[in-house]
Amino acid sequence: MSLTMKLVALTLALFSGCSIGAPADAQQGQDQYVLMQTTRGPIMIRVYYSVVPYTAGNFLDLVDRGFYDGLIFHRVEPQLIQGGDPNGNGTGDFIDPESGRRRNIKLQIDRRLSHNQAGMVAMARSSDRDSASCQFYILKRAMPQFDGQYAVFGRVVRGLGSVNAMGRGDRIISARIVDPQGGSSSGGGGGSSNSPVPGVAEPRQQVPPSPTGDSGF
Repeated sequence: MSLTMKLVALTLALFSGCSIGAPADAQQGQDQYVLMQTTRGPIMIRVYYSVVPYTAGNFLDLVDRGFYDGLIFHRVEPQLIQGGDPNGNGTGDFIDPESGRRRNIKLQIDRRLSHNQAGMVAMARSSDRDSASCQFYILKRAMPQFDGQYAVFGRVVRGLGSVNAMGRGDRIISARIVDPQGGSSSGGGGGSSNSPVPGVAEPRQQVPPSPTGDSGF
């Protein structure tokens, strides 16, 4: 790991109050891509590390650990799907295996990232604004009423068809940080989200309260 990435990792740890590793093979300031293979097909997510490094760094660290492999989408509604809970029921958080501490990150909002279209990816949380940990949701339609409340950190660039086809109990087979131009990123699951995020260079190529017991969105 370069000195630059060590400093990024230290910043993330100080921001969240616990250890967060730097994204694997990441360059500071560069966005990363995560390919999720699911039981409904592949989903490619652009993770806006250049815009929200704390939130994005948390997600990328969990991907790099293999944390999401095998977890289900426990919540499927007309407006979104939600997954990433180790308990599979909306109550779980990530527990750092080294320290035994629960990891929660502070809410990080950047107005360039909004809930303005299907495919936006954000961290779920409870009523505590700084309670996001590992659960995330993907929009199936625009939900601007979520803006300012939940931390958007990514966008589905390939595989909206997979998102829309997801049913409760469908599973993340694997999640990996990938090169979007590489062979491993091909195949789309049908559909994509092509609208650019304002002020962020693009590569070529909320609502009713949560059900009782669900940890936020």
